[in-house]
Amino acid sequence: MGHWEWPLVLFTVLGQTSVGIIFCLWLLERKRGKQAVQAGPEYQKFMQSSVLVSGVLLAVAMIASLFHLGHPLAAYRALTHLGTSWLSREILLFVFTFGAWAYLALLSRRPGGKLTGVLALTSALGFLGIISSALIYTLPRVPAWNNLGPVIFFLMTGMILGALVTAVLGRKALAGGEMKQMLGIALGSVMGSAILYLLYFSGLEVTPEGAATAQALLSSPVFWLRAAVGWILPILLILNTISKQDNPQSRLIVLALTCGVVGELLGRGLFYVSAVGMQITALM
Repeated sequence: MGHWEWPLVLFTVLGQTSVGIIFCLWLLERKRGKQAVQAGPEYQKFMQSSVLVSGVLLAVAMIASLFHLGHPLAAYRALTHLGTSWLSREILLFVFTFGAWAYLALLSRRPGGKLTGVLALTSALGFLGIISSALIYTLPRVPAWNNLGPVIFFLMTGMILGALVTAVLGRKALAGGEMKQMLGIALGSVMGSAILYLLYFSGLEVTPEGAATAQALLSSPVFWLRAAVGWILPILLILNTISKQDNPQSRLIVLALTCGVVGELLGRGLFYVSAVGMQITALM
């Protein structure tokens, strides 16, 4: 087993959460636009704060990523390998995502600003960045990663935490149907993540190396803590919250988010310790 790569854990989880928030905001804006719903002061405040939170998370994620590189100040050199390196493409796409976010943040401060288009652009760039991040790790020399697992799990993290953060920030601003939509996305993503993890483990059993990885993960107390805190508790809390939609329990939503964050951090840490000797080579 390898080491807990905290810079990469923070970069991937926070960056994916940021993109997930933007995507959820796009869903809300698109629906309101189709229904010609006027945005009141409370909703505008929610939109501005959500955009700000997504930007802060993305900035922290990008800063954290620098600490994994052997020479952080030389990170710009990674852009010289766009034709061959997924790391280079990841960096470029997240830079573009941050640029699109900056325009989104400016537009969100203008009264009556139309955000649907720039939200779509920002989330699309972000999702491409997430996919590029995952493709860095689909390597034949790391059997546990040489599949679609990294792509799916990275995207799931964005959907789980993005929807829960949006629900927490929108506790006062979102209508009942909108809150139910966010909680439904979070619930479906958590359940999907748990089911896909089972399929992922069954796939690992095909090769001796993969079977060893699966056995090591399943024997780790951290995995079972991740399962309890990151899957079981959020599912129960979200279901409880949805059942009380006429009287939403804000504390349950916050608790579900807290569990989700802890679970995804633990899960991502386990992802990185599931292989030995992983190195970033785009700067070499």
